[in-house]
Amino acid sequence: MPHFKTNSLALPSLPFSLTTKEGKFSFLELFTSVNQPNFSLLQVHFTPKDSHLKNKDFFLEIKKNEQETIVKCDKNSKIAPIGIIKKSLEILATYQNSLNTHNLYSKNTLHTNKLPFIKHIEDFLDFDSLLTNQDLKNPKIWLEIGFGSGRHLLYNAKQHPQILHIGLEIHYPSLEQVARQIELSNLKNILILAYDARIFLELLPSNVLEKIFVHFPVPWDKKPHRRIFSAPFLSQSSRVLVAQGHLQLRTDSLEYFNYAKDLALANPNFTLEYSKNSQEAIISKYEARWLKQKKDIYNLELFATQNSPQISLDYNFDFPNKSHIQIPFKPIKIIKEDYFLHLEDLLLSPSHKLFKVSFGDFNYPETRYILEDSFLHYFRENPLPTQINHQAHQLLKELLETHFIKEAKQ
Repeated sequence: MPHFKTNSLALPSLPFSLTTKEGKFSFLELFTSVNQPNFSLLQVHFTPKDSHLKNKDFFLEIKKNEQETIVKCDKNSKIAPIGIIKKSLEILATYQNSLNTHNLYSKNTLHTNKLPFIKHIEDFLDFDSLLTNQDLKNPKIWLEIGFGSGRHLLYNAKQHPQILHIGLEIHYPSLEQVARQIELSNLKNILILAYDARIFLELLPSNVLEKIFVHFPVPWDKKPHRRIFSAPFLSQSSRVLVAQGHLQLRTDSLEYFNYAKDLALANPNFTLEYSKNSQEAIISKYEARWLKQKKDIYNLELFATQNSPQISLDYNFDFPNKSHIQIPFKPIKIIKEDYFLHLEDLLLSPSHKLFKVSFGDFNYPETRYILEDSFLHYFRENPLPTQINHQAHQLLKELLETHFIKEAKQ
């Protein structure tokens, strides 16, 4: 991750802007934690010269100790491409009398575009626009969850060029490896992203997928709550599949197979078929390993019985607009049955306030900042529009109004 370390940090007078060949970097405000005075966030805005590209907002993290100060990317507001953050650090580094260590000043130029087939979860919130941009005529859509080495995903994309293939993989090195193969093969019908499938499905419109593949998921025999297959996962899968759409599980674990089969039998929206050691057109890396060991491979095929009604993701994530934050501040954590809320920190600039908060699903939480400037709002973008996130937001509003918000003077 790009960073630099210095004995004594020197910042230009804020706000400060500098125009480079890539665009304009604006360093706006420095927010310092009320509970950790050696921790600050510097707000940065980037305006690219190419008007077709989006503006970017993020924070740089500044952390002091007795020996030195480290300035680096704030992981909770990280943007792509990382080169934009690196360039902002290079600019700040020029103001330092000396640097102890750094990983800046590479000869590589700043690329303001990421590879077009690597997507962020927010790209799927406007699904119609996403499909329009793929330039495929009335595409059918296949989803692979946990594509690993990409052998099955790439094979399907090459064999079925008019089908849009979406791949999910939470192991980022695997995603980067497959991205290189997509680029070398010049495939135009694949989109990949690093994200949890359970939340991804909740954000999709109903009846948009023809197939879902789950091949050799981690069995989690000792932690079954970590498994991708669950009753909510099957409910969301049946909703996003078209009628007679197909969900396929392949596993070498008999325990996992029986567990998934029992879940499917309890779901009235699926019919099912199953088999053992059936042959596939392409064998994944894991399957090849299990076959060498003469292990049995179990196949579970689920078929959606009908189309599902459309859902609405039109959740309200607003805050009271005639209020302001009062201090002192103490962190608060609340645990509910299905989600949690943690109000972690309050950071202050000379004129504004910034809350750091994490919430949502236990296995895939979100960390967001809430900025009080002319009004109270989430920094950069609202949380993902899931039911759990909205429940956490409602609880957050109650918490703020009870402990930290008072009505602004008219």
